[in-house]
Amino acid sequence: MTAGSRTRSAAPGLRRVWNDRPRLYSRPLWLLVIALDFLPWPWGEDLLARLFWIVGLLRASRRRPAVAWAAARGARPSRRLALAVCAFRGRWVARSMLVGVRHPADLGARVVVRGEELLAASAPRGRILLGFHLGPPNADVALRIRGHSLAFLGTVRRSRAWARPEWSPLLDPRDHLSPPDADTRLFWVGYLYRARRMLLEGRTIFIMADSWVGRERALFVVSVPGGAMTVRSGWLALSRQTGAEVVPVTTHLEGRAQIITICSPLPQPGADADEHVRAVRGILSRRVEDYVERFPEQCPALVFPPETIPGPERQAPGAAAVV
Repeated sequence: MTAGSRTRSAAPGLRRVWNDRPRLYSRPLWLLVIALDFLPWPWGEDLLARLFWIVGLLRASRRRPAVAWAAARGARPSRRLALAVCAFRGRWVARSMLVGVRHPADLGARVVVRGEELLAASAPRGRILLGFHLGPPNADVALRIRGHSLAFLGTVRRSRAWARPEWSPLLDPRDHLSPPDADTRLFWVGYLYRARRMLLEGRTIFIMADSWVGRERALFVVSVPGGAMTVRSGWLALSRQTGAEVVPVTTHLEGRAQIITICSPLPQPGADADEHVRAVRGILSRRVEDYVERFPEQCPALVFPPETIPGPERQAPGAAAVV
């Protein structure tokens, strides 16, 4: 194969990746993500983190919510924490797009799972791993690389890295219950039904507890100084219908390593549904509050919810460009 034919064969792939741009990302940012993916890890991740740090420094619309978040934490000086949150948002984008990561084993080598023994316990009615939009992304991916069998119920993943053959097993439709577009709310019930079937077979699914724009109704809001998290009801409905165990999962960065913490299971639903929701709300609220206290710089989702992120493209309700 000649160099010219290789270039021509690669071009359609790049065009396909370009056309797969998530609505959350602006065109300039998407182009930058594609370009930085050619660099070895962690160069692209570090460059994106620095870029977002600079944007936070220069753009008042980005800096104000970050400074307000830092002030609510009592940080002195508040600008240091504010810019750290901005930088972590860039690192989050890079990690969600797997910028510079060539093979799943490269990611797995930088993952530590605490409380992993809880996943070894029997769950004959299935298990729901309940994630949060706190810390780095792809906790479900890291767990699967570590050998845990689970299906992901959430947003479809697209990037130049995700298009590589090495990552295709992690995007198997049998294990990746992702609607093809953020607006397919009418089809969401079908994905919940598939998740229900998996749980009844004794399998494990990973679903996010919180979302700004949910296909399911809001269950309750967890408020912390400077921000709020809306917890949705889909995971609870699945648990009640199947008897599946619900296990909260948190994740944070320590240097380059992603630390995943498997928490104790939530109490099973009882006869009093309202009492159960109150108990669950108390447990999850304490976990979120503890996380915010320990890792305030790793909470950009609370600082920059979609409606506060400046950007020219707002094509879908609740969607906005990251930069």
